[in-house]
Amino acid sequence: MKRKINTVSALVLSVAMLAGCSSAPNGEGNTNKQQQPITLKFYTGDKDYEDRFKREIADKVKAKYPYISFEFQGGKDLKELVLAGQSPDLYYQGLSALDTNLVNLNMQFDLSDLIKKSGFDLNRIDPAYLDIIRTASQGYGGTYFGLPVTTFTPVLFYNKEVFDKFGVPYPKDGMTWDDAYELSRKLTKEVDGVQYKGMTMNFQYLLDNNQLAAPYLHPKEDKAAVNTPEWRSIFTTLGKFYQIPLNNPLDDRSRVKEVNDFTKERISAMHADVTAAIDSFPSDFVNWDMVTLPTMTEAKGLNAQLNPRFYYIMSSSKHKEDAFKVIEFVLSQEMQLAASKAGKSTVLNNEEVKKAYGQEFDKLKEKNIGALYFNKPVKPAAARDAKLTAIPASPIANKEFIQFIKGAKDINTSLRDFEEALNKAIQAEKAK
Repeated sequence: MKRKINTVSALVLSVAMLAGCSSAPNGEGNTNKQQQPITLKFYTGDKDYEDRFKREIADKVKAKYPYISFEFQGGKDLKELVLAGQSPDLYYQGLSALDTNLVNLNMQFDLSDLIKKSGFDLNRIDPAYLDIIRTASQGYGGTYFGLPVTTFTPVLFYNKEVFDKFGVPYPKDGMTWDDAYELSRKLTKEVDGVQYKGMTMNFQYLLDNNQLAAPYLHPKEDKAAVNTPEWRSIFTTLGKFYQIPLNNPLDDRSRVKEVNDFTKERISAMHADVTAAIDSFPSDFVNWDMVTLPTMTEAKGLNAQLNPRFYYIMSSSKHKEDAFKVIEFVLSQEMQLAASKAGKSTVLNNEEVKKAYGQEFDKLKEKNIGALYFNKPVKPAAARDAKLTAIPASPIANKEFIQFIKGAKDINTSLRDFEEALNKAIQAEKAK
C-alpha cells in the first residue's frame, strides 16, 4: 500500500531507530541479568476493555512475572501517543490494525527472530490463524508482524420462543443461506401488532469477512474489485432476508439495532453474528441456541473468514523480549484453557482446549458448542501489493449494502456505485 514519507512518519522512524539501539536493562540480550521492574504500555482501540484486561491478562501475567506491570492505553489516539513519546509496547487489535495503524506509522515489528530465539512452537497454533497474519505480513515484506491470541467465530443464533410461537422447526448445523431463507420467510410476519423478523445479522462482519474471500480492492492494481459475480452473490444472498415484505418500511440498519431486535426486543427469530455477541446477551435471555453460520451455495461447508485478535509488538518498544514473554504466556495451555472455559474461542490447535469452550460460562451451558467447529473457514484472499493505496473500504460497503436492502438501488446500480465510491476514495487518498 502506497505510503508517503511525511513529518509524522519520519519522526516515528527516528523513534523506532533509537529504540532499536537502546540498551534497556530488560530489553533484548539481557535475559540472564536480574530482572528490574518494568512497565509495558498496552494499547487497544477499546477503552472499555481495561477491567477485563486487568482481570484476564494483567493480573495473571503479574503472578507469572512479578517484575512486569502494565499501563493501559485503551481508546487513546495512537498517533498522538507515538508523537508524545508514549508509544505502546503491546498492541491488541484485529488484522486491520496492521494496515491502518502500524504500517502507516512505520511501527510494525516482525516477531520472527523472537519466535526463533524463544523456541516458541508455532505448530501449537491452528494453521488457519497463522495463515492470516503470515499472508498479511508478507504483503509488507515480513513474516509474523503479530500472533493471534483469541478469535470470534461466526454462528447463527436463534430464539426458540419465536420458532415455537410459529410452529417452525429449529435451524440445524450445515444449512445453506437458501435453507435459512426458507425458514425466515415463515417467521417474518406481524402478529398482534408486533412485526417479527426471520433474520437479523451483523452484515458488516459478513461483508468484511465474506465466505467467498472476495476482496474489496484489486490485489495488484489501484482500483476496486467489487463489480464481480462474487460480490453480486454476496449482496443478493444476504440482502434477500431484508427484502421479505414487512408491514412497515425498513429503516437504516446498524449492528446495534440488529442485535437489539434479537436479544432485547426479541422480535428476530435468527441472528447471524460472532460468538463475542454472547457477552451482550441480557441475563434474562436464555431460551436461545446456535448452529453453524449458513453457507453460500458456491462454498458449502465453508464458514466466513476468520477474524482473530492479535498481539503486536511495536518497533519502538524497549522491552520487546518481555513483551514477547507476555504473548507466549497468553498462548500457553494454561491461559488458553482458562479463556476457552470462560467462553473465549481459542486459536490453539488443541482439542482439549476447544472442547472446554464455555464450560464455566453460564450463558453457554447446554448450548450447541459444536457449531463453532462444524465448518471450515474459507482461506483469506492473497495479500494485496504493499505499494498500492490503502483506504477504509468497510464504511463504503456498509453504506451501499444498506441502500440495497432498503430497495433504494437494484443490484446493478449498487455494485456500480460501490465500485465508483471505492475508486474515488483511492484517487482522493493518492492526491493527499
